Amino acid sequence: MVNQIADLDAYLALLEPIADELEQQVAPCNATRPMLIAWLTEWIRSPNALSEIRHDLPRLPQGLTSAYSEWNHLGGGQ
Repeated sequence: MVNQIADLDAYLALLEPIADELEQQVAPCNATRPMLIAWLTEWIRSPNALSEIRHDLPRLPQGLTSAYSEWNHLGGGQ
């Protein structure tokens, strides 16, 4: 169980720079940071996709920025 929690924590930490870039490049998030990270876990569905996005930072995929903008405009899942 400890390894699963550590793995999840490490995975969530990998999403932080992507969340930072979204807030810098598109708009500050209208929801809490945990809500943004949860949304990213749903949008980025595979380790390969996460790896690709992280590799291309600070450039973000157009699909991600558009989806984030729409989600954020709608209140960030709140």
